[in-house]
Amino acid sequence: MTYQPTLQTTIFILLFLVLYLFLIIRKAVKNDIDLYDLLLLSTVAIVPTIFVFFPKIAVVLAALIGVGYLFFVFFGLLFLIIFIYLYRLVLKSNRNHKMIVLLVQEISLLKERLKDREDI
Repeated sequence: MTYQPTLQTTIFILLFLVLYLFLIIRKAVKNDIDLYDLLLLSTVAIVPTIFVFFPKIAVVLAALIGVGYLFFVFFGLLFLIIFIYLYRLVLKSNRNHKMIVLLVQEISLLKERLKDREDI
């Protein structure tokens, strides 16, 4: 059971890959996203490209996992990528929240010290 993509599918996937990678690489060059995020986000475009250009890989993965339908493997990989990215965002968000709380506390202490010095 090998799937052969149509010409329209191949062109669409190639355009998506080129445009999407161009946009996120441009963001990475401007330091809007870091290298790890660039790699993780680029897999969202690379996975469909691999499935279109190398459909036997999808068949082998489906057989290894024990899934009967190839799109389950495809969407499963995309969900895995998205969950990894979401997990990373949650960790960053919690780290930033702790840092904000610490900085607010330090600013409050510094304000208190300045107020005490002005009173003297």
